[in-house]
Amino acid sequence: MKTLFELCKPRQSVFNETKREDVLNLSDLKEGKIECAPFFEENYVTDGMKTLFDTAFNRFIKRGQTGVVKLTQAMGGGKTHNMLALGLLAANPEFRGKVMANSEKYKSIDIVRVVAFSGRESDAPFGIWGSIAEQIGKKEAFSQYYTPLSAPGETAWINLLSGDPLLILLDELPPYLENAKSKTIGNSDLCAVTSTALANLFTALGKAQLANVCLVISDLKAAYEIGSELIRGAFKNLENEVNRSALNIEPVGAGSDDVYHILKKRLFESMPRADEINLVAIAYKDEVAKAKQMGLTSISPDLIYTGIKDSYPFHPSIRDLYARFKENSGFQQTRGLIRLMRQIIAGIYIGDKSKAKSKYLVNVFDFDLNDRAMLTTVTQIKQELSNAIAHDIAANGKAIAEEIDAQYQQELVGDVGKLILVSSLANVPNALLGLTLQEIIGDLCEPGRDIAGLKRALDEFQLRAWYLEHDKEGKLLFKNVKNMIAELHSLVDSYD
Repeated sequence: MKTLFELCKPRQSVFNETKREDVLNLSDLKEGKIECAPFFEENYVTDGMKTLFDTAFNRFIKRGQTGVVKLTQAMGGGKTHNMLALGLLAANPEFRGKVMANSEKYKSIDIVRVVAFSGRESDAPFGIWGSIAEQIGKKEAFSQYYTPLSAPGETAWINLLSGDPLLILLDELPPYLENAKSKTIGNSDLCAVTSTALANLFTALGKAQLANVCLVISDLKAAYEIGSELIRGAFKNLENEVNRSALNIEPVGAGSDDVYHILKKRLFESMPRADEINLVAIAYKDEVAKAKQMGLTSISPDLIYTGIKDSYPFHPSIRDLYARFKENSGFQQTRGLIRLMRQIIAGIYIGDKSKAKSKYLVNVFDFDLNDRAMLTTVTQIKQELSNAIAHDIAANGKAIAEEIDAQYQQELVGDVGKLILVSSLANVPNALLGLTLQEIIGDLCEPGRDIAGLKRALDEFQLRAWYLEHDKEGKLLFKNVKNMIAELHSLVDSYD
């Protein structure tokens, strides 16, 4: 059986900070800074993306009833990436056959005009409508709406946009609208004027003259309540005007394996054959079966086997454990997970003694908390666990887990600590936290690891860790308050 190092080759971009796709935005698209070939080389087409492509291109050939698409997902959920992919395909016909499964259906479409506006451009001098007019080469056509800034009506939008197929991309509008609230215009403000302009634009897209125009807009309702309310209101106006609603598309399926596929495509240049993956899955299944026979875990060996075949080169536990903290405030879901996994992959592949040469899967605990960049990434997910990490898990050899591993000459307790840490990172109401001992052992099982000694080492860890707790269901988790062990230590120290 071959190792990760032998079977999976990471992309060079994994090791290159300056070439990371996850920092691209609509400004890069508008300024022509994105190279199509490398972008699509790392792109995985999800079902949501397929629906977006078909919806837009059907519109370009005047066969689509839906002129407005709203991408719905929390911050960092793939909305901007989907917009970039659609914009690049619209403007570069030569790549459609390589990316779109049914590109023949749209072979009559030449280069599509693309207009992009990011709400981060809060200083746009002539508003959203001025930016759109300028990008399609008709800036003067809207001159009457610039001084003072006023909302173009439905007819004005139709006159401006009609003609050849056109794609309009509007991203991160909520922060733009919130900022516009502070800019006074007459007895109103730029926010209200922009809201009216958008409502008129959405309504105009329901007219026959704009049957080949598609508008894609992202929603960040979880992060920007004021702006999102305005956007929802604008879409409601569109429904009232044309008796239909915008099409909602989720870029990354919440209950699907999309994240696995995105990570594979984004991070790895080459993957092994199915028969080689099967050997790895069988080996893990056998290890879990041994642990189950010893009464150490209740996890099903068959589920591990099928899970690995779907998730390789990632351990199937990643899907559940990382999903726990994706709703944390400030964590950017798909984008945040890509960044985290990039750091993990780079960490286990770099160096002559890289861990990838002795590992068969990437597990949730395969990160080095003594690496400053990785420590920062993890603590930003849930900052209140910083003390738990420093005292109990990793502190350049001085943490409890490191001391125990040094005593037994293994890296078992450190991995246990990081596994429990990941299971404790959720920071939302009613979050699922912690793992049972049987779940911990099941997730730790891997070829070449001696699980038999785990119970003894874990018992010692529980006796010495200051921030490790049991909940009422028997799950182990880290908290930001000291436990009874720590209080006893403090009491003893007070008598010295």
